[in-house]
Amino acid sequence: MIILLDISGSMTGLRQEIAKHVVLNILDTLNENDFVNIFTFSDFTIELVPCFNDTLVQANLENKGEFKMALANIKPEKIANFSQALTKAFILLTKHNENGQGSQCNQAIMLITDGAPHSHQDVFSEFNWPQRQVRMFTYLIGREVTDIGQLRWMACANKGYYAHVSTKAEVREKVLKYIPVIARPLVMYRNEHPHIWTGVYADVAHEERGYVVTGRRNKLGNKSGYKLMTSVSVPVFDLNDTSVRTANLLGVAGTDVPIEEIQKLVPPYKLGVNGYSFIVNQNGHILYHPDLRPVHEESNAEFQDILKPNYNSVDLNEVELVSGSEDEYNDPRYNHSKFMEMRQQMINQQFYYDNFEVKIHLDDMKRVVVRKQEYHAAPIDETPFSLGIALPSVSRPYEVVGEIELSREHDNVSAFFKNESWNVHPEW
Repeated sequence: MIILLDISGSMTGLRQEIAKHVVLNILDTLNENDFVNIFTFSDFTIELVPCFNDTLVQANLENKGEFKMALANIKPEKIANFSQALTKAFILLTKHNENGQGSQCNQAIMLITDGAPHSHQDVFSEFNWPQRQVRMFTYLIGREVTDIGQLRWMACANKGYYAHVSTKAEVREKVLKYIPVIARPLVMYRNEHPHIWTGVYADVAHEERGYVVTGRRNKLGNKSGYKLMTSVSVPVFDLNDTSVRTANLLGVAGTDVPIEEIQKLVPPYKLGVNGYSFIVNQNGHILYHPDLRPVHEESNAEFQDILKPNYNSVDLNEVELVSGSEDEYNDPRYNHSKFMEMRQQMINQQFYYDNFEVKIHLDDMKRVVVRKQEYHAAPIDETPFSLGIALPSVSRPYEVVGEIELSREHDNVSAFFKNESWNVHPEW
């Protein structure tokens, strides 16, 4: 998705505030599976965030936060050049489509303005017709508008939707109308829709007399904490045979799944002392991992932990710290390349096995060791997740021996250590 925001001289006062709210509400409809960029245009078309130049960025919390901060600093000036803005948007979407970047799904341009003098049919004819792969959604801002024909034609001629937004109170209602248009092909041309799994999120819960209820504090005033969750849902469509096919969404069925219930399916005792499991989604973000710390350690508030800002978009490379030691013909990038290969295989939901060195912290991050670990990964059927298992390499086992005085009845326990089964993991 590309959002084109008109900042010409007429977009001042209430119109500018309404336009900003339209952009904010569009961003709120996107998640980390979507890719977006925002351009402001008057006589020139430029990126709202300069470092997002000539690209589409993932609509995660961090990137959306950058957009929202930059949106506060826009200033109206000069005259809007619609032809340049539309051309730049189509070129960028075409480049991403041809290079296989982004989500490779729906493509859309959201045009937010107080009016367009021309239909710019030549631009659409060059870049979007006859296939019409990019949908056009137009939002006309302001109460005193007279010419709506051009914007309505742009939307209708490019399989989109036109909306007139005259007050801040109706912004969200008008913005959400684009979603059924995007979703309609999924309803009409697919008899079955895949189950949708969310990323990890925190739900407030506390224990009271043996069961868990939601809320900030219980009747006794005990502190409540966060439980990490994921949700699975599926849309419910109207599949009745009618003379005219319609895309009628009846509702959504879904349920929440605690992360700890998923972790129970990989019992730690089967992985050994230093082995562990983790799960990532199709964006490389962690569902759970031993080093995922979603709350601040110093958050000792009376009734609530303090969540970190981007706790639910932690990438695998932020917790698996690859060693920079040289290996495989003295190449310092060897371990990193192995890790990136594993991460990409897990994102693509493919099987993986290899070993490389990583840094492991001990004693609450007071010490660190370099350990060679074996990594196994496999997709989890009918979900966007992949399971990873890390096992320490057993190439350097140690044997514990000693003469330990236990008690008067047992002079020593050396007999317990004479068996060769007392091999333990490295750095234990």
